[in-house]
Amino acid sequence: MKQKLVDYRQWRTKALKDPAVKKALQEADDDPAVAIALQLIQLRQTHCWTQVQLAQKLRTSQQAIARLESLNYAGYSLKILERIAATFNKKLKIQFV
Repeated sequence: MKQKLVDYRQWRTKALKDPAVKKALQEADDDPAVAIALQLIQLRQTHCWTQVQLAQKLRTSQQAIARLESLNYAGYSLKILERIAATFNKKLKIQFV
């Protein structure tokens, strides 16, 4: 059975109706790795790219993209973030707050 893809914005809108999910997402906003994953997902979906398409542009595997988009992954390197930014014609900005 083929799995139906869900748009992140639609999922988030529906998920935020659950108080437990809303609280967890608010706490996750303080986690930079989660913020990076969510931004990456949003960038990819804004360009209407699949993980496979992004992987091809970055010359990596779909599994690597899935790992980068995982909310549990925190092994981002500056090099990969710069490559991702360049792929989307964006600048990478890192701040201490």
